[in-house]
Amino acid sequence: MTTPEPASRSRLVPWVVLPLVVVLLSCLGAAAGVLLARQDARPGGPSALDVTATPSGSASPSTRSARSSVVRLPKTLLGLAKTTDKTLLESAEKAAKTQRASEADTSQVLATYYGSFAKKNLVFVLAVQGEVVDADHLFETVTAALETQRKGLKLVEVAPGPLGGRAACGDSTVSGGTIAECVWVDSGSYAFVEFFGAKAATVQDKFIKARGQLETAAY
Repeated sequence: MTTPEPASRSRLVPWVVLPLVVVLLSCLGAAAGVLLARQDARPGGPSALDVTATPSGSASPSTRSARSSVVRLPKTLLGLAKTTDKTLLESAEKAAKTQRASEADTSQVLATYYGSFAKKNLVFVLAVQGEVVDADHLFETVTAALETQRKGLKLVEVAPGPLGGRAACGDSTVSGGTIAECVWVDSGSYAFVEFFGAKAATVQDKFIKARGQLETAAY
């Protein structure tokens, strides 16, 4: 995969997220496919997204109120404990390690799964902490990339909750299983939260609550 030339490493530029989207979708698909295959014996997982385009022009600061953020992985999320499944843990760590390598100045890159596939409450989280130069552009880039990768996925902008920024959720499928995909972007962080076996219309309140447990604003 060809990646764009990096801009100044002092900032988390909008197109830094593109390698993350590639790895996220690849790892998520692989892990989901393994688990879904155990249930229905179907081959799993979408292929990785190959993004080669760079945004036109230079990024300008977002007009939204700038602030820093702190992201973390709590012991439990929405009452769900972190998974102990080896396949899922390896998948999450691969996604986090690749993003760390693509942007050394990123403050935090965290990823894990909560809950259990067997109990139909599995949740995947990948959260990145760092200064986002143009949060609006990053939001549009990420949502467009996700929709391109996942056939039939239509991300709809939703209320981001008290932490602000922009957020969207939509429905996709992996090996016949439904996944509610949500993303947030603000001036201090961005993240993906995936709810396996759920519909986007039913998880929006959970998404806002999960974000509040994963991110803390630091003005």
